[in-house]
Amino acid sequence: MNLIRSVHDVYFVDDENLTAGGHVAHLNEYINGFHMHISVTWHTVEDIYIPVNIKEKHHWVLAILSFSEKCIFRYDSYESSGHYSAVIDVIEKLTVIIPLCLEHCAFYVKKEIHVENHSRYKDKDSSDIFDVLFQESLPQQPSGSLNCSVYMVTYAEYLSYGHKILANEFDPNALHTRYVVLLWDYGTRKQDVNAHSDVEPPLRPPRQNRITSVTEVFDG
Repeated sequence: MNLIRSVHDVYFVDDENLTAGGHVAHLNEYINGFHMHISVTWHTVEDIYIPVNIKEKHHWVLAILSFSEKCIFRYDSYESSGHYSAVIDVIEKLTVIIPLCLEHCAFYVKKEIHVENHSRYKDKDSSDIFDVLFQESLPQQPSGSLNCSVYMVTYAEYLSYGHKILANEFDPNALHTRYVVLLWDYGTRKQDVNAHSDVEPPLRPPRQNRITSVTEVFDG
């Protein structure tokens, strides 16, 4: 997001300087699969999960960039008057800059998206902004709570497994403990194999077809 912000600032000052200083080239490396440990290029996946920090509000939200829907889904754990405008101001930076970079990377050609025929693209220019859709009926954090990051990570985990996010099954305190346990286990396994950086951790166990419940974590 820091890179998105810097490119956005340059873009709105002077269009011709968008490529100056390697700003776009550096951002395009992420789209092409560099600067990520898993080295996956964007055109090989359906969605991109982006954790977004709203610095003004000291808050985290989840943005999911959907190529098939040509939109950005926003998952936010807090709703209030005055909060919306701060969030949308940051999300809109994604909607402006990412389409420019996708076009610069020949993304649509690699993704085999035929802009002129695709139902979501044919009436828009390939550099046009993505629509932003706000997801409703999500578990919400209480006013004054500092658990926004736990909500964001849990949203991402549930959605990546294809699960619905149900408010009546959402226990932030238990989830916070669960993630602490997982991180402790991850750090212990890294120490056991003498791994010293994020590119040297032991392999993850095979992905299961569902999320391990909080109850199962504590019963173990």
